[in-house]
Amino acid sequence: MIERMPTVAVSTFRRKTRAYLKLAEDHPILITRYGKPAFVLMSVNHYEHITSLDTK
Repeated sequence: MIERMPTVAVSTFRRKTRAYLKLAEDHPILITRYGKPAFVLMSVNHYEHITSLDTK
């Protein structure tokens, strides 16, 4: 799943935070640090959806 996510370096994310927050409303975003996956940014709705799948 990580391979299919939009990906952005943390330095770019800092410069364009507003744009990536808007994008994260519809799709999780993988944020990399030094070229390696470090964080995933997603909406609360998406987070609640995936955590509810874990409890079923």
